Amino acid sequence: MLRAECHSEATGWVEVHELERLSDLRAEAGNLLWAEVDATELDDDVADLIAGEFGLHGRQRPKLETYDTHLFVVVHELDEIDGQLEASQLAFFVGERWVLTVSHGAGRILEDAKARWRAGADFGKGPAALVHTLLDAVVDDYQSIADRLEQEVEDLEDAVLGNPVAPIQRRLYSVKQRVSRLRRYALPAQRLLQEITTRRSHAFSEESAAYFRDVEDHLVRITEQIRNVDDLASAVLELHSAEQARQLNDVTKKLTGWAAIIAAPTLIASIYGMNFELLPNEGQLFGFLFAVSLMIVVACGLFVYFKRKAWI
Repeated sequence: MLRAECHSEATGWVEVHELERLSDLRAEAGNLLWAEVDATELDDDVADLIAGEFGLHGRQRPKLETYDTHLFVVVHELDEIDGQLEASQLAFFVGERWVLTVSHGAGRILEDAKARWRAGADFGKGPAALVHTLLDAVVDDYQSIADRLEQEVEDLEDAVLGNPVAPIQRRLYSVKQRVSRLRRYALPAQRLLQEITTRRSHAFSEESAAYFRDVEDHLVRITEQIRNVDDLASAVLELHSAEQARQLNDVTKKLTGWAAIIAAPTLIASIYGMNFELLPNEGQLFGFLFAVSLMIVVACGLFVYFKRKAWI
């Protein structure tokens, strides 16, 4: 169901129970109107009520659009579920003295924003103060996600440096997936804020639009942090893969060295076991001792050679 509150200097925030009064309240000078509705409750009756009371153009696809009477913006809340980031859409319409949000599971961000408003926002800036707080809550949430991802990558880097063959592939790929998901929503949000700070509309004057530049700067730093985290994750993955390849190469060299050491005596034994006479004379004990000694000398020589080459 649609929920609404009205703010004025005299009364502060007051919940509006008669929703048919919304159009009258938003028309009164000095009032600032906040309304919200969950998209799961947005049936035809509620949609018609919203359109009638706020003068909207009906339901729209997610985008940033300027109309004659309002501005339409979409952002996303990101929640970590089962090791992945899941997005919940939050759309809001911004008028001259009102803001209407339509959320689809983005209740956490809404509650955070409302707590900040009640803690003391500058409502003299009108709806810009509400939207600024809302976007600031979204960007702060992105910052906390980026910080967690950065710490996780640094922990994985320490694990690889301590044990180059530590089983970190799954965790590392999970981090890269979450980084990619965060980038997918942070970059469009950055462009959205750039549009807000440069557009002039009934909702945001030049002065109030400049009010959003701190949020935009914050998001620019987050996108740089996301890029750095992604680069570090790629570097850790390359280090891990290179170390695995090096260890595989060491094993291959050891197997090759021992195979050569074993092959040399086998070759000598096979030659002396052939059915023709070969010095020293067949049947003499000296011939047997000579063959065994030759095997030992060749094997030891190969062992010393491969040891110096660090193959074994």
